[in-house]
Amino acid sequence: MAQAYPSRMPTETGSRVWTASALAGLVAGIAMGLVMQFVMNAMPLIGALVGQPTVVGGWVLHLVISVVFALTFAAIITRTSLSRYGRTTLGTVGLGLAYGAVLTVVAGWFALPIWANAVGAGPLPVPLVVPMGVVTHLLYGLVLGGVYAYARGTTESEPAEETNAPA
Repeated sequence: MAQAYPSRMPTETGSRVWTASALAGLVAGIAMGLVMQFVMNAMPLIGALVGQPTVVGGWVLHLVISVVFALTFAAIITRTSLSRYGRTTLGTVGLGLAYGAVLTVVAGWFALPIWANAVGAGPLPVPLVVPMGVVTHLLYGLVLGGVYAYARGTTESEPAEETNAPA
């Protein structure tokens, strides 16, 4: 059975997807990390998760996690039924925002405090609902989606197969 949305470009599953997502993860991680460091003073806590309760330790772990989450994002939006929404810049940015919202709950509200409490960097409440945490994860998702779309070459406003179809 043919796919409803065939691959837009031959490199869709190639290294371009992974390179674009790693780059987007770094840029989004830096944007989020700047807010975490200068508004929330959270980098020492992030570093404490791996026994390095310093700003540098926090940045290293945060950027590694940012890239891993970005690679996961790329896999989800290129290899699942969500791929049809990731064929436009607006769609990819929207998926990024949605992904940021999911990360808020999964990573920010649950994984972070559970991990921190497990390694003695707590005690933190579970869930850890912090308004700026919501803002930073949504910022991460927004930047991730935008940079990923740009780096991957998804710049049209409508899917190519729909705009070129005869009326």
